Amino acid sequence: MARPCIHLIAPAGACRPFMESLDIDRPQELVSQAQAAIGPEYQVTADIDLLNAEEDEERGGRTDDDARAADITQALTSDDIAAIIAVRGGAWFTRTLPRIDFTALDRRSRPLAVFGFSELTPLVNIVGAHARGLGVYDMGPAFLTYGLRLHAGRQQKNDATASEPPHRWMRRHLRPAVDQYYQRVVAMIEGRDSTEPIMARLIRGPAPKDADAIFLGGNLTVLSTMIGSRYERCISPQGKWLVLEDFNDKPERFDRFLSHLTLAGYWEQCTGVLLGDFHQNDRDLTSALAAMLHYHLPQGSELPVLFSDRIGHTWPMSPLPLQRPLKLRRRDENLFEISWAPSLLRVV
Repeated sequence: MARPCIHLIAPAGACRPFMESLDIDRPQELVSQAQAAIGPEYQVTADIDLLNAEEDEERGGRTDDDARAADITQALTSDDIAAIIAVRGGAWFTRTLPRIDFTALDRRSRPLAVFGFSELTPLVNIVGAHARGLGVYDMGPAFLTYGLRLHAGRQQKNDATASEPPHRWMRRHLRPAVDQYYQRVVAMIEGRDSTEPIMARLIRGPAPKDADAIFLGGNLTVLSTMIGSRYERCISPQGKWLVLEDFNDKPERFDRFLSHLTLAGYWEQCTGVLLGDFHQNDRDLTSALAAMLHYHLPQGSELPVLFSDRIGHTWPMSPLPLQRPLKLRRRDENLFEISWAPSLLRVV
């Protein structure tokens, strides 16, 4: 019997900076490192040319839209593939959505898990909304080059005795963290995940009751592009919790994206909002986003708003399954936990 496959995709930003941080020259080495971390029970696959692709901001970013879409369509089609991992986010992916044949999911006989976040917000939500798909909002391994450096910088800010530069701390911890990421993915798709519950603090509105809660959304900027599109049904907020996070943009631009949700009637339809990390460089913008919501929520709204520092472009980051019922439980006056049975994520 053939081994199940875990397929690496690179449909957004270029992977070469990530490989350089790992002291890798060739994309085949990236696949080999993933294979070593995951183990012999699975076969790691990838389109080597896409892993090796470059991006040019002055010439449309990427020139291989058809190839990137075809790679994902093939992965959605193949029953041999148990999970898709987006190596990194970045940019240039959202425009390829119309070229991807998502009806391929209808022809699968086995479930498929997709792991990604940020620019991959549409892919995770679309696959997660399908009966044979499981979408997990989770960092790609390349994000660790940013996340570890950000974490070290924040730690250094809080500890005057810390002397190691953040970039050096990142390089020292990168390979073990990448291996751990791949191993966690395997644990999730095998239904033996030991991820701790996501803790979230109530920052606005009445405390929600203990209940099953379905979450959707992700990166605010990218999510807003789906409103009014052919994929809008995959992000219908009716009766669900809306997840929002973003980074490295001005508050005024975040306000415009929130306005798109306001004009589309999202606040009247959703059950609650889960805010993740918002920041611009070293500037924490989460409180600014919470303040903005005051001007977007309907007058007199009692929509609960939770905040978790484990969601978004931050590290440590917790994986969050989308489009599936999770458990929302109160643990203290204003503290809640989001959890799920490990079996929920099992696809092999």
